[in-house]
Amino acid sequence: MTEITIHRVRAGEGDLLGQLFHRSVHEGTLGAYDAAQRAAWSPEPPSGPDWEARLFDCVTLVAWAGKLPAGFMTLDPETGYLDLAFVAPEWQGQGVAAMLYGLLERCARRHGLAQLSTDASELARRFFLKQGWQDGPRQEVTRGGVTLHNYRMAKSLKPALERAA
Repeated sequence: MTEITIHRVRAGEGDLLGQLFHRSVHEGTLGAYDAAQRAAWSPEPPSGPDWEARLFDCVTLVAWAGKLPAGFMTLDPETGYLDLAFVAPEWQGQGVAAMLYGLLERCARRHGLAQLSTDASELARRFFLKQGWQDGPRQEVTRGGVTLHNYRMAKSLKPALERAA
């Protein structure tokens, strides 16, 4: 089995992560979203300076399997918003998301964040529920005239005793 290594996003990796994002949407969500929804979500792989800036504007961790990215996640260290969480289809279900998420949650705790939040896709929702997140309302999002759904989710990072007080 290929060893997974994780590091923060580096300059020049944006296009590879955009391709992973696009593949994850189109191949990895087949059972949850139809073809029109997948095409509206990601009409083409994101790339270029604006995409790379989006990755560098937050903490972006990338899991590597050899010379190819296996997944990535982003976290805004000021707000606790987890924006992007994508794993290459061939790596889904093999612990890559859990490794990335574990490191990002530790990062959030180091930054003193009290809560994390996200707008999770159908697949990501199942993953986040396993990580102790609270299910929120189902939301309808329209992109390019096509309606998709996701879920507003949150996780408190405060110790249980502090939450009860």
